[in-house]
Amino acid sequence: MRADKEGVYNYAEVMPAFPGGEKELRKFVQSNLEYPQEALDNDVEGQVMVEFSVDEAGKVYTPRVVSEPIGYGLEAAALNVVKKFPKWEPGRIKGKNVKTRFSLPITYALL
Repeated sequence: MRADKEGVYNYAEVMPAFPGGEKELRKFVQSNLEYPQEALDNDVEGQVMVEFSVDEAGKVYTPRVVSEPIGYGLEAAALNVVKKFPKWEPGRIKGKNVKTRFSLPITYALL
């Protein structure tokens, strides 16, 4: 486990966690994600992979899309959800809070 030049770890003994866990994370994304009208009008579905870092205090920062672009506003909508995240439980190595990188797939599916 080594930090990159920005002091961020790609992996930690204890990875960052959304308050309330995975179920609450899914609920938060589902209730805050807006399906762009342009994507709806064109029947566009897909998955946007967003990568972000969680600092030692649990603050989410530097979200960016790391998947191939789909377009139709899906990437911007996915980033907007991540920017609304509350503080997370930070990642830890040997009991110490560390900056940790986290990847999150956000799936758009028409019903």
